[in-house]
Amino acid sequence: MTKLVSLPSGEPGEDLDWFATSALFEDVAAFILRHVVDDQARRDLTAGVASGCVFVGDLPEPDRTNVLTALRDTFPGHVDSDIYPPRVTARMDTPEIFVARAKSLARLAGRCLALRAASGAVPDSEGGT
Repeated sequence: MTKLVSLPSGEPGEDLDWFATSALFEDVAAFILRHVVDDQARRDLTAGVASGCVFVGDLPEPDRTNVLTALRDTFPGHVDSDIYPPRVTARMDTPEIFVARAKSLARLAGRCLALRAASGAVPDSEGGT
C-alpha cells in the first residue's frame, strides 16, 4: 500500500507530495517523529502515521522547519546508515533504485525550504538549496 508524506510549498493548497511503500514510510515517519517536540503535534502526527499520511505543513513552528531541515540535511545519511546500510544493500539486486527513492525525500524537503524562503514564509536556513 502506498503512503504519503506531504511537505508545504509555501503556497496555500500547493503541497509537495512524496509517496512510499509501507516499510519505507514507517522508517520516514519514525525519523520525522524524532524531530517533533510539541506534544500535541506528536500525537497528531502519530495518528496520521497510523492512517498512512504525514502532513508536515500541519506541524507548528519551529517543528515544521526543524523537520524539513532534518529531512534535507540528515535524512540522506540516515538512509545510508539505518534504512539501507551496506549489509542490506549487498543482498539487493538494484539497491541504487531504493536508495535514490528514499533520498528523493531529502531533495523535496530542500525544494520546500527554498520555496518557503522565496515566498517569505521562513528565512532559508543554513545548508540551503
